[in-house]
Amino acid sequence: MGDHARREMIVRITQVVRQNPAYRPSAHILTTSDRVLSEVVRFPSMTAQRENVKSLFRRNQWYFLVYMLLACSGGTRTLPPSAPAPLPSSPAPQPELTVPAISSWSFKYAPGTMNYQIVRSATIESQSGSSSHTEVSGNTTHEQITLDSTELGMEFTAVVDTFLTTTQGSIGSAQAVQLPVQISGVLVGDSLTISNQLLNEKCNTTGSALITDLRNLLTHFSAQLSPGMSWQDSIEVSGCQATIPTMSHIVRSYVVLGEISYEGRPVIKIQRSDTTRAHGEGGLQQHRVLLDANGTGTAVYYLDTTTGRVVHLTIDQVLSLAVSTSGTPFHFKQDSKQVFSFVP
Repeated sequence: MGDHARREMIVRITQVVRQNPAYRPSAHILTTSDRVLSEVVRFPSMTAQRENVKSLFRRNQWYFLVYMLLACSGGTRTLPPSAPAPLPSSPAPQPELTVPAISSWSFKYAPGTMNYQIVRSATIESQSGSSSHTEVSGNTTHEQITLDSTELGMEFTAVVDTFLTTTQGSIGSAQAVQLPVQISGVLVGDSLTISNQLLNEKCNTTGSALITDLRNLLTHFSAQLSPGMSWQDSIEVSGCQATIPTMSHIVRSYVVLGEISYEGRPVIKIQRSDTTRAHGEGGLQQHRVLLDANGTGTAVYYLDTTTGRVVHLTIDQVLSLAVSTSGTPFHFKQDSKQVFSFVP
């Protein structure tokens, strides 16, 4: 079944003022929602069984959470916790905005092949019980996206061929998956449709991560962009995280900040602010698990109007999470960062 998210967009031109553009008022946008898969397992109503489930979840919660939230369920190589590789360092400070030479720019995705290196890192802190505990995980992915202009729109094929995971703390090794993973679809206006959802597998976490990356990299931008221009969209995304079917509702607000110099060439800088709600329901070792999450995030795009490419993208997110099993909730806070770098 295709993964199709319909979005509506409101565009308005406003004067740039000295305030954080990510928090300026914007109109509420409604969109449709997809079905949420659910799985109910009947448990024997015994106290001993309940305690066994709690003990099982405590032993597995860190493995489950980190790989679910980072979509890191395996790859070509997993480094053991005993000798963790250092997580990627933060990128250099962004250049200052320059005074644009023109008042507007044209942007359109161009046909061809794009290669991206995506570096993810996350810190997850337990907020249940009297003592806090923190785990760190990171992942580096190489993805190739090929665009082809047709009468229907911009068709694409995306492939993940590298998926390297690092962990620090008590998280165990991830389960390996077979690479490469490939999906395809079409971008028509502001609608992104996935034509194949890895139908041979009920829950493919790497494929789910690739779909999420496409929704970030193939974002619909107006054909004409100007400083201070702002708009908003919202999407419903069904996915799979660590064998748990999930549904996320994300409201995204954009503002065009202006023109800057990036690696010696002019690019358009666009800032995005997100509000996320997510729910997941499924099984962990034959036990029912519920996931609820909400939080906020920011993203910064660098658009090269000459080549029709997103040449750089950073996404920061803070989520509050509640994971429940057998009626017992466990609370966590996650700080995560993703850096998408265009590889010539």
